Amino acid sequence: MLTPSKPRSFPMLEQDPTSNLWLDQPADQWVFPDPLDLTFEGFAPEAFALLDRLREHPHIEQYRKEKQGIRRSITEPFKRFRDDLVVNWVLPNRLDFETEKNVFSRLLKNDFGAGGCHHHLWMSFYRPSRRRLTDFQLSHSITPNGFTTGLFVGDYAKALLQQAKDRIAAEPGRFLDLINPLLQIKIGIYHSPRGQKTRTFYEAPLDALPPELSKATDFFIRCYLCREEAVTVEGGLVRWALERLRHLWPLYEFILH
Repeated sequence: MLTPSKPRSFPMLEQDPTSNLWLDQPADQWVFPDPLDLTFEGFAPEAFALLDRLREHPHIEQYRKEKQGIRRSITEPFKRFRDDLVVNWVLPNRLDFETEKNVFSRLLKNDFGAGGCHHHLWMSFYRPSRRRLTDFQLSHSITPNGFTTGLFVGDYAKALLQQAKDRIAAEPGRFLDLINPLLQIKIGIYHSPRGQKTRTFYEAPLDALPPELSKATDFFIRCYLCREEAVTVEGGLVRWALERLRHLWPLYEFILH
């Protein structure tokens, strides 16, 4: 077992970059180490308190004031969480994801020098032919309110967003068969109709496709742990995320095929 202070390095997978055959591996056939090989020790309460302060004061000055605590309580543990997903999920199942280069978002905003700061941090592996923002994301996020694992596609990936809409419209029954079991375990779908700032949230099983879907500017499904639960599970957050990824994978396959 590697100590948490030492970053892991991962072997390159020998995959055909033009092939999506690895998508055909059903999630119920995934293999995991037994026991899981874990270095992530969990997020402490201070991680969420820091994000609370950034939400209250979303400026670079607050970020600079909190920088050492952010590194210690948020970014370094999140990197170990990422490493554990690679070692226990990506590598054993030969999934062709980029797992190191630009997989994390940034807290500081790219706002042309205005000095704004986000109060959440997220990461997503992505297919090597794409970028994190332009792929259909299997994402993980820490916010002041808790931790999420889910699927997302939005405006930065317009072609994939349209592909998702077309795929769903072509096989609505199949989509409903995949989405309704997820809704029953408290996973929600959000749509952002263009020109509106509010999002529509669904948590009850659907009888038909939501009419908002065809006009949505983003589409995401999130499994959620409140901050108290995320702290309590400690390193078990990795296992929780792996279980949610197993539930989400059939829908991920459906959209991309």
